[in-house]
Amino acid sequence: MFKKEKNQKLNLKIKDKDIDPGALFIIQRLNDLGYEALVVGGCIRNLVMRQEANDWDVAARATTEEITEVFRDYKVVPVGRKFGTVTLVINHINYQVSTFKRSKSAYGPNIFEDLRHRDFTINALAWKEKEGVLDYFSGLMDIQHKLIRGVEDPVERIKEDPLRMLRTVRLACELDFKIEKNTLAAIHKNSGLIQNISPERIRNELIKILISNFPKRGLILLQQLGLWSYILPECLDRKAFEHILNIVDNLPSDLILRLSALLYPGYFSSTSRRERAAEILKKLRFKNSTIKKVGILVKEDWQADNFSNEKKIRECISKIGIENIWYLLKLIEADSKASNNLIELKKVKKIKQKVNEFLKEKPPVSLKDLTLNGEDLIDLGYQEGKEMGRILKMLLKIVIDKPELNKREILLDFIRNKK
Repeated sequence: MFKKEKNQKLNLKIKDKDIDPGALFIIQRLNDLGYEALVVGGCIRNLVMRQEANDWDVAARATTEEITEVFRDYKVVPVGRKFGTVTLVINHINYQVSTFKRSKSAYGPNIFEDLRHRDFTINALAWKEKEGVLDYFSGLMDIQHKLIRGVEDPVERIKEDPLRMLRTVRLACELDFKIEKNTLAAIHKNSGLIQNISPERIRNELIKILISNFPKRGLILLQQLGLWSYILPECLDRKAFEHILNIVDNLPSDLILRLSALLYPGYFSSTSRRERAAEILKKLRFKNSTIKKVGILVKEDWQADNFSNEKKIRECISKIGIENIWYLLKLIEADSKASNNLIELKKVKKIKQKVNEFLKEKPPVSLKDLTLNGEDLIDLGYQEGKEMGRILKMLLKIVIDKPELNKREILLDFIRNKK
């Protein structure tokens, strides 16, 4: 993700030194053996825009078997081989090396045919040793005009891989580009094809949209283009949509925070909110750790009044964990900004100061903070199991209410008197 300065001149004189050493080595070895090879795609776009290039792709007039043989002294990962791509690992860096793409009617593989089957003109760029940047589809002009356009016929490009519809939205958010009108129309007309894409691939693009510089724009585009109803039909509450967008827009670029905002319908009960969020995230194959954390945050009521006194602060921290308290406060703050609720914002500011001071005191908010533990209960004759857990939770509740009682002898006396 990056921001491009306005009126920045394009770098059209990309030299060997600008190319990643591993990518340069790959094309040089292939070229030396008679296999035409070029660096292609988004990495060249980034270099043209004078931005850092992270993912390096190579296209070659060679089959995956030939590529594997040429680099038999390196690790070659065959995932993607049936699609004409292998991953070459050099110095712990992955490089995608692909056979030239071409249509059935094309006469032999070549770089022009390969680039015409790329997704967008701004990605249909190649760099050739001693020749520099190759641009057959006005990609450089579209970069200059900050425009995302499908190569030749956007409908055909979408049919080749419907995930390109989500990529269009994602790139618009990452690059701060507009989408060309024919490409927009093609996505809207073919939005249903996204149902043919695996949940994992959809999830990866959704993540990039959410953590981009312009997530609100991305979510609006998903809704306008008809993609939202296929990937997140559960979140089609039109009344709450604008407010959710504004919350997301007021949050830092953090996946947990922005997912929580997206999946928080305030009118559901707390348990229903958590279950609903888990169901949606599981469907998109999110990690269990992400599902758990988002579930904790959407279950809570995003109200500053939940922190109105020290006891409530201790109760909240005990319930959701110290590691989640700042997440919750950021969500409450973003919700207040989205509602333009100045009174609530002032409350949040004071609460942040109070929580900060409070945490410095290290109050007892979890079982590990108690001044006694299970071994002490065993010494008093208790057996390990549910009863011991119930007693420890009861003690925690007591010290959350009155932290000054968190002294070993006081708690031991309390237990003795309860027996």
